[in-house]
Amino acid sequence: MQYTAGQAAEATGKNIATITRAIKSGKISAKKDDSGAWRIEPAELYRVFSPTAQILRNPKMREDASPAQGVKSPMQDNGLQIELATLRERIKAQDEILADRADTIADLRARLDREGEERRKLAAILTDQTRPAAVETPAADQAAASRRPWWRRFSG
Repeated sequence: MQYTAGQAAEATGKNIATITRAIKSGKISAKKDDSGAWRIEPAELYRVFSPTAQILRNPKMREDASPAQGVKSPMQDNGLQIELATLRERIKAQDEILADRADTIADLRARLDREGEERRKLAAILTDQTRPAAVETPAADQAAASRRPWWRRFSG
């Protein structure tokens, strides 16, 4: 059973103008009959617009509606089972990828922490922070004085 634009509007709870706009824009494919009225396949209509509650409650109207709204045939059910299995495999593969990435991130963070600790140790060694400051002695003062230029040795 094909719908006219008015029947399609009633079945979806939309306005006739909305249905004809969807046809003209190409969202719904429909044909004009000899009298010039639009003829819309239910499956095509329900692909774009959802049916009203009245359509879903009435078994006769549901049979005329999209196959997606009624009982699935064994062929459709088998196709859905295959698609479901494929999607489950893809989800499993994505979960494995996420777990691998989480392990990589944890490893990189551990390496970064170790590198930071090594950098702090090397900076402490280079700035001589590990040894206490040397106490200056008179011998050290004489050594510093001997490094002064000769003209400053006698002025002070």
